[in-house]
Amino acid sequence: MLKANDENPEILNRIAVKTGTKVHLIPTSDIIYIEAEGDYAKIITRDSFYLKEKTLKYFEAHLDPAQFVRVHRSYIVNVAEIARIEYYDKETHVVFLKNNSKLRASAAGYRLLKRKLHL
Repeated sequence: MLKANDENPEILNRIAVKTGTKVHLIPTSDIIYIEAEGDYAKIITRDSFYLKEKTLKYFEAHLDPAQFVRVHRSYIVNVAEIARIEYYDKETHVVFLKNNSKLRASAAGYRLLKRKLHL
């Protein structure tokens, strides 16, 4: 049976990441994208990147769905950081970000992105 919190998970406005003896508080608005990295999620910001021992599924459930879209099984992107999207090959698109990163978007991810961007 689902608890109320399972149905409506808390939306994060910052993420705490421990590196060594320091704890960094990353505002979600600073996140460009998040990439799956084994059992970790690699959080890419304008200034740096951080590893957090959480899954992309966790972040997909806890990040603001108006701001973040899972475009591929390996990537969640901040829609405000998208510069353009181009067709690549056979149901695959490439998402170009403002920081010059390029991310693959799966067919399902592209459909979600189109819906989010009202294309």
